[in-house]
Amino acid sequence: MKKSNYYDYIAQIYDQTRWLRKSVAEEVADFILELTCATPETSFLEPGVGTGLNVIPLVKRGYPVTGIDVSQEMLDQFRQKLNVTPVNLNLIHGDASQLAFPDNSFDVVLTVHMIHTVSDWRVFLDNIDRVLKSKGFYLNCQWITPPARREFEGYFRDIGIRFDL
Repeated sequence: MKKSNYYDYIAQIYDQTRWLRKSVAEEVADFILELTCATPETSFLEPGVGTGLNVIPLVKRGYPVTGIDVSQEMLDQFRQKLNVTPVNLNLIHGDASQLAFPDNSFDVVLTVHMIHTVSDWRVFLDNIDRVLKSKGFYLNCQWITPPARREFEGYFRDIGIRFDL
């Protein structure tokens, strides 16, 4: 089954299978905004945005958010949560591993449990580095094993970025 078909298939029940609830999402948003010293102009990108669980609090607070997902059904679920698509939200149906944006486009890039879905994580992270503004933040939430952690640490060390859990 193709990725898009799989995520289209589970879109209607996806949120029920996640640990992140609205109240927790609000707290996570508070943490992200504080960590990144966000201003009203701070722009966010979430590749693999899915149903919007991670960024809806940011959208509702008026921050510019761009989300990409391979599944149109997941994006439709996202839109249904908002009733109307606000002007500060740009949802793109496409391959999240292909970041077709100009260099230095976003202040914050957020990925949550999605790096394992891209065909080449190094190329994907290179693209994230490219679309991030200087002094931008890349925030990744991913379960990783010790060998994978060493690979990530090596990658980030090579490009001169601090890697923290």
